[in-house]
Amino acid sequence: MEIAALEGSYASVLGGAPAAAVVFAGEVNKRTSADPRVADVEARLAQALESRAGADVARLRGELSGVRTAVRSEKLGEVADEFDTRHSIERAQRVGSVNTIVPPSRLRPYLVDAVRRGMARALGGEASPAG
Repeated sequence: MEIAALEGSYASVLGGAPAAAVVFAGEVNKRTSADPRVADVEARLAQALESRAGADVARLRGELSGVRTAVRSEKLGEVADEFDTRHSIERAQRVGSVNTIVPPSRLRPYLVDAVRRGMARALGGEASPAG
């Protein structure tokens, strides 16, 4: 069997964004909590809770929700990019999961040649894969 992939594609079952949101959610949450912007609002909220400043507590809870949402979105993007970078098609070729990387402009000629090679093998010739 011959495995080919288009240049610029990724070699993963999930893309980076779904992987970050599902598989690496704990890492995203850890990075979000460690972010100085989140830590700052959490510290101010803790102080407001200690001093029982009701209006400040409500305002800071709203601020924390907004900051946490924005920072989590950034961290999701970071983790997704890291995942996609690691699971590049070039890496898949290096480890033997992909035989050939085809530029999009060469896809049609590659496929025609692959069909010809397959037909030659099926008819008794032993054409080897391009690569």
